Amino acid sequence: MNGVFVTVYGPAKTGKSVCTGAAGASGLFIAQAGGLLPLKNFLGLDGVKVAEAPSISHAAAIVEAEAGKHATIVMDDFSILVEQTIAQLEQVHSFGEMWRALRHQVLKMRDAARIATEKGTHVIFNCHESPPKTSSGKFVRGGPALPGQLPEQFSAFSDVVARVVYEETAKPWSFVLHTVSDAQYIAGDRLSVFPANAPMNLAEAMRLAGYDIPRPKDLEWQNSVVEKLSKAILESGIETWRDILQKASLPLRKKYPIPHVRWALQDALHRAVLTNARENMIDELFIESNGGW
Repeated sequence: MNGVFVTVYGPAKTGKSVCTGAAGASGLFIAQAGGLLPLKNFLGLDGVKVAEAPSISHAAAIVEAEAGKHATIVMDDFSILVEQTIAQLEQVHSFGEMWRALRHQVLKMRDAARIATEKGTHVIFNCHESPPKTSSGKFVRGGPALPGQLPEQFSAFSDVVARVVYEETAKPWSFVLHTVSDAQYIAGDRLSVFPANAPMNLAEAMRLAGYDIPRPKDLEWQNSVVEKLSKAILESGIETWRDILQKASLPLRKKYPIPHVRWALQDALHRAVLTNARENMIDELFIESNGGW
């Protein structure tokens, strides 16, 4: 089974690293020193496999070499790596040559990620957000923070392009994933599992789509807990999630570290929300509307 090429982008400090990190927790991370601190603080993850890359070309070489050896490869803060690469290229190239060299490296990384998925590895990027702009006289929609027309060119190969958006009404979380493309921002979902205002849980969405997203060693207990609690929420109604999870948390907190318990409870809620939304998608096919088919 092929892997999935995912790009998650949005403003800084909105939970992107935790979202992509939870999906890639048992795999390899390409990240800067200190960049994965949220994984330790929010998920309780220690000792993840990390490779550092000083430039995009180095990162692409890592993806090529490690493809098929890991369930996932997460490229954390890809936009920062792009900025570092620009700074390096500016020292050795003229302005025009620099942008051509940068484009070559970004597209090489894109192609390396696509090839890695053909070897069964999920490749996941998180990036900062770039607003809509005009580049060389051509309108470019908002998307991953990449120069020129690269936001469109890079995203075109992704199976999932998810934009992180603030949504005041989406409780209990403040930020959600949008995967429906529009005239202003790039997005897309070839897995057909993300509802409007989807919870920021890439791992659970991929599991719902039928992909194996393994838990880190010693956290396999989360699987049975998540399945049991998500079913309880669906049977009782989504609105009952708080009471169900609060009751379940009491014995779990006595047995496991708080971050690991919180992670399991969050996955249970998000699995229930995503499953419920998917079932409603089918029901909506049979609801009459003025527009018809």
